[in-house]
Parts: sequence; C-alpha cells; structure tokens
Amino acid sequence: MSIVKRNQRKTHAAIIGVDMASGPDQSVSVKVKQGKVIEVEPSRAQGIMEEFDFFKAAMDSDLAQLKKFSHMEDKIAYKAQAIENHEYLDYLRRYQAQGTNHQNMVLAWVVIWLVDLGHWKTAFDFLPLLMTQNQRLPGRFSTQDWPTFLIDQLYDEGAKHLSQGRDAVERSQVIHLFTQFIHLLDTYQWRLSELIGGKLYAMAAKLEQSVFNLGNAYSYGVKATALNDKAGVKKMVREIAKTIGKETDL
Repeated sequence: MSIVKRNQRKTHAAIIGVDMASGPDQSVSVKVKQGKVIEVEPSRAQGIMEEFDFFKAAMDSDLAQLKKFSHMEDKIAYKAQAIENHEYLDYLRRYQAQGTNHQNMVLAWVVIWLVDLGHWKTAFDFLPLLMTQNQRLPGRFSTQDWPTFLIDQLYDEGAKHLSQGRDAVERSQVIHLFTQFIHLLDTYQWRLSELIGGKLYAMAAKLEQSVFNLGNAYSYGVKATALNDKAGVKKMVREIAKTIGKETDL
C-alpha cells in the first residue's frame, strides 16, 4: 500500500474536523472564494497541508523512480499506473473543491503526465485552476507559461497525425482537441505571444484543410497570419479563398 493510501483516512479526518487529542493547531491557510481571500480555520488548514505533504512525498518518489527507466514506453506505463495507484486525480479534485491556493507541484506534474498520456480533456479541465493560481511549471521546463506549454504539445500531436494523412487526423479527433483549447483561450482571454498564437492557429488550419473543412481552415489561417505574418499558411489561405470564393489580401 502506498504512503498516500496509508495516511489518507487520517488526513481526511483532519480536514473535515478537529482532532481534540492532538491539541490546538495555530496554523492558518489561505483560501480564495468568489475572488476574496479568506482564512481557513487552523485545524482544517493543517489537514489540507498534511494531505499535500503526503501526495508531494508520493510524487517525489515517483519522479525518482522515473529516472531509472531508459525507455519512453516504460515511463508512460509507470505514469499511468502511478496516477491510478496514488489516486492523484481524486486529491487534485479535492484541492480544487476546497478552494485552497498554494504552489502545488503535484498538480503541475500530474497535468504534465496527463498530456504525456494523451488525456487531454482532463488536462484541459485543470488549466483554469493552473492559470488562476499562477501555478509554476517545474524548473526543468523552458517555459513557465501553461498555455505555451500546452500549445507546443498540441502542435506536435497535430503534426504527428497530419503526417499520417486524412484518415489518421479523423480517427485521432485531434481537431476536437484544438477546438476545445481554442474555446478555452476565447473564454478566459489568456494572453499568448504572437509567435505561439500563430503556431496554434496555423496547425489548426492545416488540420481542418486535411479533412476538407475549408471554411474553418480559412478562418484559422487568417487568424494565424494576423498574429504572425510568418506562420507559414499564407499560400494555403490564398488557395482556399479561391476555392470557396473569398477575397483575401494575403
């Protein structure tokens, strides 16, 4: 049994109520509710942080174990098993529901692993939380911006299926992933650099063109070029414009 599972029941009790036998607890945690910062009662705060400590210890152990694998397939299998065995997602959903706000390396690493495993929707579900709390990516990553990280990964995913042809794009439903992510960007109005934004919309345009969704391809291509004149889809946009009878200045 993992260290997490051995301690979960005790930790949950500390979060829900006060253990009178343990004496008074003077620790205080910060909680955000409806945009206002409030304090969590001391005993509950201690329980929340104790639970984080348990899961952080489990994650530290998992990260150390991953270094022992030389093959990507073994790393992927280990990540999938660790997420299930340590019940990381259950913990993160509790963390989210409690409204607690502190730097959480477990949250960061689990989202990264979800992307590695292709569990994009679940990763997207945590993105607003990551952004609202200004959660940092681990130091080994070259970017500290979550949308940029995800766009880089999405671009590679799109390019992989695009290189395999129309059938692969349709089977993978990768276009749906781009649609979901773009919807998140539009909803939350997260800022992107022109280079990264152009990269996102250029790949979305290419994917849509590959399955003959020319209207969508045209719209994405125009947006990509507006963000970055060197996004690489001008010729494609001009050709699509002729086909669908659109005027373009490109």
